[in-house]
Amino acid sequence: MRFRQRRLFFAIMVSGLLPLSAYAQEVIPQDRPPKPSFWQAAAGVVAVNWVTWGYNWYIQRWPWARVDLKSWGLNLRQGVAWDDDAYRDNQFLHPYHGSLYHNSARASGFGFWGSVPFVAAGSASWEFFGENIIASANDLINTTLGGVALGEVTFRLSRVLGGGGGVRHSSFGRQVGAFALSPIASAQGLLNPQRGSQNGAAVSAEQPAVLALGQRSSHPFLELSVPFGNPFVEGPLAPYDAFDFRLLISPGDGELIQRVEISGLLARSVSGSPGSRVAVGVYQHYGYENLDDFKFGGQSVSAALMFQRALGSRSWLNLSTHAEGILLGGISSDQGFYWRRDYDLGPGVGTRIGAAWVRDGREWLRFDGRLWWLHSVHGSDGNHLASSLRLAASLPLMSGIGAGGDMTVTTRHSVYPDGPAVTRRVQQLRAYLTWAP
Repeated sequence: MRFRQRRLFFAIMVSGLLPLSAYAQEVIPQDRPPKPSFWQAAAGVVAVNWVTWGYNWYIQRWPWARVDLKSWGLNLRQGVAWDDDAYRDNQFLHPYHGSLYHNSARASGFGFWGSVPFVAAGSASWEFFGENIIASANDLINTTLGGVALGEVTFRLSRVLGGGGGVRHSSFGRQVGAFALSPIASAQGLLNPQRGSQNGAAVSAEQPAVLALGQRSSHPFLELSVPFGNPFVEGPLAPYDAFDFRLLISPGDGELIQRVEISGLLARSVSGSPGSRVAVGVYQHYGYENLDDFKFGGQSVSAALMFQRALGSRSWLNLSTHAEGILLGGISSDQGFYWRRDYDLGPGVGTRIGAAWVRDGREWLRFDGRLWWLHSVHGSDGNHLASSLRLAASLPLMSGIGAGGDMTVTTRHSVYPDGPAVTRRVQQLRAYLTWAP
């Protein structure tokens, strides 16, 4: 998809996410939702594609948006290929587009897994019928998998803000935020207020959302972190009843949204006592990092081993390790540039580790490490080994206000078949104030 309306997408997403710094944790018992509506969900998918295509053709008059029976037949005969669109188009805007499909199905009463076919169908119908160019293989993957992750998170958080999912009270401002987060789900809710209004119930979190305002290098930044749910609670958990969401907004090189990270728990088994628990789980990850000197993002799944132990009555130690499979990732490259593509695409493997000291419901100290290897199948045909280490500390001051700082070191070592190997290192030091209501 060739998006030109980037500022519109960014403004919608940012305006909806900022109110989450004060999202409610209170929940109420849920009733069984009405039966899902296939036609309502499908109509939402068609509407998303029709509005997008109508804007591209009738307003922007982009040549690639001129479609007819002939272009449809040609697209179906040609199959799929890798495309050379810009990094933010492929790695962020396509998942955002897919999140609208997912939200349509969720708001129509479908669960997490039942919504996935609607995302895949919406992506395929756009690629083959919304443009007159060959369908993109990477768009099909990113729109579907990234759309599911981003869609589930925005749907659940919009339910929290808008009064669905069991939250007792919702002001007008929160309703506006819910609409900005998930416009298609809000529109579906007007058609049928009961269906989907309690689908994706809020789960009480041990830690509040945190909004950080500070300075990184020469740029100011605003970062929102939302820890949703708890993977160590007893009883069954549905997919994404526990997830971590992080959004970084900062001006730099013409970009606004510079990082989006999602880790959603799909399934888990937990054992142990209330003071010491071990959990084994499966996670879905979506990542988008578009900093000044480093790009990396993609779709992955991981098997996780997690440990939580009480350190007295007020503190907890959380440890985790993941074995990760990268289904499709994009990473900065030094060779193989073409048109707007300055990155490589391909699958890979990796690992994640994390450790956090939590006191009185807030993280005081945290360490994160990640190592991943990616083999390029489109671009330079190189192999990339990258690592990221981050150490963060935060000190509460008063009334939810705190001060913090972190240091991150990211290294990329790339080996190319037709050129010398390249090693690049990016260091970043940040200081900020935090608000955690």
